[in-house]
Amino acid sequence: MFKKLVERLKRYFPSKEISDDIHRKNRESLTRIYIFSFLFGVVFFILKLTGCSITHLNLSYYGSYIFFGTTGFILCKTKSGKYTPTVFCLLCFSFIFLYYARTVPFTKALVYFIGFIVAVEILMNLNPVVLSAGIIAFETIVIFMILLGKTSVKLNYRDNAILNMAILTAIIIYISFWKRRGVINKYETEKAIELEKQKSEELLLNVLPQNIMEQLRSKGKVEPEAFENTSVLFCQVVNYVELSVQLGPEKLVNVLNDVFSIFDDIVEKNSCMRIKTMGEIYMAVCGLPEPDQHHAEHSVACAKEFVEYIQKYNETSEVQLQVRAGVSSGNVIAGIVGIKKYIYDIFGDTVNTAYRMKGLSSAMQVKVSPMTYELVKDDFEFIKQNPIEVKGKGQMETYNLDI
Repeated sequence: MFKKLVERLKRYFPSKEISDDIHRKNRESLTRIYIFSFLFGVVFFILKLTGCSITHLNLSYYGSYIFFGTTGFILCKTKSGKYTPTVFCLLCFSFIFLYYARTVPFTKALVYFIGFIVAVEILMNLNPVVLSAGIIAFETIVIFMILLGKTSVKLNYRDNAILNMAILTAIIIYISFWKRRGVINKYETEKAIELEKQKSEELLLNVLPQNIMEQLRSKGKVEPEAFENTSVLFCQVVNYVELSVQLGPEKLVNVLNDVFSIFDDIVEKNSCMRIKTMGEIYMAVCGLPEPDQHHAEHSVACAKEFVEYIQKYNETSEVQLQVRAGVSSGNVIAGIVGIKKYIYDIFGDTVNTAYRMKGLSSAMQVKVSPMTYELVKDDFEFIKQNPIEVKGKGQMETYNLDI
């Protein structure tokens, strides 16, 4: 029975992250409460000094509001303990209520008590277990004061006063537990929504660049953008048809997935970006969406690592792969294709030329266009090829990377 009660009460003690946020917000609310206390004390202290009839309590009572407000404000704005401003607030309230209960009709003091607790529930989110224990302990003192005749409650009204206070306390405690559960549920719901949002954004980032995703989120569309200095890379599994017959579609897809996953790591390491895969063809680009003055160097290095990885892969794998790659550099247009299933793609003569370089390359070879060669000839060793007919381009010199 006791263990079940403890387990149920644990529901009202949130995680450290939620607890810290609640205390931060409570401190902000307490700051406003202490400012109000200070101003209340100042106004009525001045009215009392001027002999105003609406201020029937003495100067020390209003002075205590000034003192409590000032001290509490300092506690909120300095590096005091997490619970210090709250505990001080409750102690201040206890002092004022006990003073109030001794000098005014108890019904009026009780109204003050209920008003303060309701204000605390509205402005703050105290732990209901701690709050309930504090209220019960405090009211035990008040009951003893009533029984000992230390309050304004008359003898024949004592039982009614105690009963009224107990009923109101039960209502307040119930409200505090109900509110706390609602607050924790709100935090947990918001956290779950945030986690799902992060998952969605991570999935989108696997398809779209960060700046493109932000444009879609803010504008609902993405305008095509021209990039002057880029390098495009194509890599193709040459013996794809042979493997599809040998392995079957399911195993072949698993092999391509494993290989292209490693390609993704190589691309990221070389500051490139995968655009898409088309069956057995892997396409990447460097120099967008963020400019990169070493785009050609990174792309060629990436293509070289593709071939080197496949060489090592073949040393230990039963499945023997053959790949070829092509790289070209120049201008491209980048943008979103489609309105339902977004695809970030690139277009232009540079893309076409890189694709032709891939098609003209032999197995386990990287072929680059003259544009790429001029940019990286001092960084890599190349073997110049005889001019060859390139579809749509005419005769063109090409260069094979010396791997």
